Order: sequence, then structure tokens, then C-alpha cells
Amino acid sequence: MKNALSLAPSSALRVCCFDDIDQYRWSAEGLQLDFTPLARKISAQQLIVDLPGCDIIVERTFPRLIDAKLMPDRTAIALSLCDDFALQINGVDLDSDTLVLGYGSSIFVARETTPIWLGCVLFKQEIRDRGWPAGEKGFDLLTMAKPAQRKLRLLVQDVITFASERPDDIRRADVAQGLNESLLAAADEALADSVSMLGARSAHTERFLGVVKGIDEIISENPANPIYSGELARALGVSVRTIHTAVLQYRGMSLHRYLRLKRLWQVRQRLLSGNISVKACALAYGFWHLSDFSRSYRTLFGELPSQTLALAH
Repeated sequence: MKNALSLAPSSALRVCCFDDIDQYRWSAEGLQLDFTPLARKISAQQLIVDLPGCDIIVERTFPRLIDAKLMPDRTAIALSLCDDFALQINGVDLDSDTLVLGYGSSIFVARETTPIWLGCVLFKQEIRDRGWPAGEKGFDLLTMAKPAQRKLRLLVQDVITFASERPDDIRRADVAQGLNESLLAAADEALADSVSMLGARSAHTERFLGVVKGIDEIISENPANPIYSGELARALGVSVRTIHTAVLQYRGMSLHRYLRLKRLWQVRQRLLSGNISVKACALAYGFWHLSDFSRSYRTLFGELPSQTLALAH
């Protein structure tokens, strides 16, 4: 994937660049995305082409934990645009030849530990008439044949380049319709001989995903209060051990580390809003050992809590 900065933004192509986690925003419609960062300094880029039938999104990602939900009446296909690839979705480690397929209202959680280039075609309707895999709960992970993978990769990149170099042409209805049909045809080919990576998932696996989603919902509903393992277990009606196993599988870290990470991110967001001292904020989120808190905060965000507070508006 060539460097996005070499492409000129146009009326048809939006280019967003982020080098600081506090600036990052997900700019594509049709997919609700929330994230917990694993680093502050990033080098992320989004390139978005809006066509009548679909949006094409190319993103250079950064280390993060993702919670995403596809909006109703949408179909999404996503794939890696690079061979150096490390990504986990819904507890499954993906390869560079994996295709993600999702239909309206499907959800997934992901873990990205290194920056990668991802491409996504977000169709503005549910596509149920082309024989594509239905997928359990509207979601599937499939292995593509290499020739189909290369063709789909190249097509996504060609559309981005076309939008940059010929913005007036891409606005034409006949051109947009032709591009949409080309994308559908490439997806047909990629999915024709694909093999699902999910198979018959165990009841435990599905249950663990529900536990992880439950944890995140409880935390998001209580942004001003630290949440601890015992409270989570009681609220979800499971044991602490079950929560730990679920978080380890889907988030790639221990329950303690995950809850600490979420609380550090909440502290940062609170500090950026101002009108509070570092000490008061740390204590409010359960960080009683202030020197240990400062070390953990600096390790994650690359600056002291006091430096973050100085950025508050």
C-alpha cells in the first residue's frame, strides 16, 4: 500500500491524518467504532471515498482495542492491504488473506498490536441476493484464494487513486455505478471459493464474547466510577475466573491489566476536560498509589498526568 500522503485530497476523496491519539476520530459513516488505545503517539491515516452505493475506506491503523457495530441495512467487507499483518477479531487471529464479511447490526471486537493497512468496502444496503455466505449472527471470517485477494486489494487501491486524480469523473453517475459493479464482482470472486475460519464455534466461545461486551457496556455506562472485578462478576452473573478467561481470549491480556487500561484511558479523558487536580482524578478512579499511577500513565501515554492536564481547554 503506497503512502497515503502521496495522494492528493479532492472533493471525492477525504484524507484524514492523525499523529496524536487525542485528535483521532473515526470519520466513516455506517460503522460505529469505539476504541481503547494502546499508545498515544500514532501515525494513523484514513482515506474515504463516498459513492452512491458504497463507501470505500482505507486506513493505516494503530495499536488499539476495538468495539465496532455495523449499522442496520449495511454490508461490509474488509481485508488486509499488506502482508505484514497482525490482527485478532472476535478471538480469532487473522492472516493477510482473511476477508471479513458483516451484515447489518453485526458486532465485533478486535485487537491490533501493530499498525497495518486495512481496506473496507461498506455497501449501503444488505446484500442478500448474490449467494454470499450468511455468517452466524451476520458475521464471518473467511480465507480467500490468493488471486482473488490480489484482485480485490488492487481494485480498492485503484478506486482511491481514481478519486484523488479524477474527482470530477468519479462524481458521474455512470462511473459510480460502474465502480460499484466492479467492487461487487471482485467480492463475488473473493467469496466464491472462500472457507470460513469460524467453523462450529463452541458455546463457551460465544459466551465469552458476550461477557466481554457486557464488561465494556458496564464500564461505558459508569464513566465517572472505577469498576472492579467483583462488581463485574456480580453484574454479569458469572465468576471472576470466567471474566478473566474471556478477557484473555478476546483482549489478549489479563483482566487486571484490561481494567487498569480502561481506567487509565478514563483518567486521561477526565484530565483533558480540566477543573480537577491530578491527585483527585487518580484517586477518583481507584489509583491510590500515586507514584505507580504516574509511571503507568507515562508508559502508556508518553507523558506525565500533569502534562495532560496542561492541555485541558
